[in-house]
Amino acid sequence: MSSDIKIYMNERVVVLTEKALDRPLMDNKYIFRDKKSLAKRLKHFDKSNEACLYIIHHNLDKLFGYFSECFKYIEAAGGLVTLPDGRMLFIERLGKWDLPKGKAEKGESLQETAIREVVEECGLKKTPKITGELTHTYHTYHQNGKHILKHTAWYMMLYDGDEALHPQTSEDIVNAVWLLPNQLNIVLQNTYESIKQVIMN
Repeated sequence: MSSDIKIYMNERVVVLTEKALDRPLMDNKYIFRDKKSLAKRLKHFDKSNEACLYIIHHNLDKLFGYFSECFKYIEAAGGLVTLPDGRMLFIERLGKWDLPKGKAEKGESLQETAIREVVEECGLKKTPKITGELTHTYHTYHQNGKHILKHTAWYMMLYDGDEALHPQTSEDIVNAVWLLPNQLNIVLQNTYESIKQVIMN
């Protein structure tokens, strides 16, 4: 890891960085000391209305490891799927636009996870082809009394089918649609910050 890592918490962002920030008295700057104090600072941030928190350590890989230990860590993958005419595949879930993605199953590679989730969540009849890696996103959420950190690997995919889409309603997906690039504003106005990061990558 060489650049800053952004982790979204309730649409606010924690930035893990090796860079010293100029303003020494910034309230939203925390210099890593130990895991206990890190967990305490993250708990405070989670309950606050702070927009951003910078966490600083001289080794980003180690810092990410310490950060991850404060959560239950989950690996996931998803795809930004494009048709030959340029249309892109989006889903609507829980009142927001999203991209198909999901948790990796045991023994699966992240690429296999991404393809399976796209097929399952949108009802595709053919297998999309991965054409490249897009980016990685991180976000946290609470589930069954646990605070979860989800890492999602994103892949660019190409699809050449033309069948009707069938959203996976058991996963709270109410719509799956192909949108032209000039329709992206519809998505960007009502989606998650992590999804914006994938789309604008």
